Amino acid sequence: MTFNIKKYTKAPLKAEYKIHFEGYSAQEVFDILANPELITEWYLLAEDVRIPPPQKGEQACFNISLTFFGEVYEEILHWEPPLRYVYSEQGPNFPIKDYVAEIEVIADENNNGVMTWRLFYQNIDGPKFKHIIPVLIPAMNEASMHKLSEFIGGTKVECITY
Repeated sequence: MTFNIKKYTKAPLKAEYKIHFEGYSAQEVFDILANPELITEWYLLAEDVRIPPPQKGEQACFNISLTFFGEVYEEILHWEPPLRYVYSEQGPNFPIKDYVAEIEVIADENNNGVMTWRLFYQNIDGPKFKHIIPVLIPAMNEASMHKLSEFIGGTKVECITY
């Protein structure tokens, strides 16, 4: 069965970041990416993470303080370890109003694989941010992917913007 992101967003794909890795299982890579407490270690815009207790039967959602954007609430929309998860981000000062991202991890039996992070969005609030976001987000995310690569046995980083 094929995964359909359109269940979670109608926004177009804006960027795709891939890290080819070796020496880690899909579960190990997934666990690193799915751990909010590690975000500040590799995501350059992340300043702080606060994790409230999860509601019964739900994945933990959390708040993250982002440079330039302040407090953002991250909500898990789809949870399928170790293959994929989908999340949205919202916040009063976060200018992307329809942000949804998908993390996908595929690895073979020899612990070689690819982690893909896909960003979907369309609506950017404010004229200043409409000019800044297309430059800032890809540059910060590419630098963050190189940093994350060190955590997951990365051998190659690819960054594609649309």
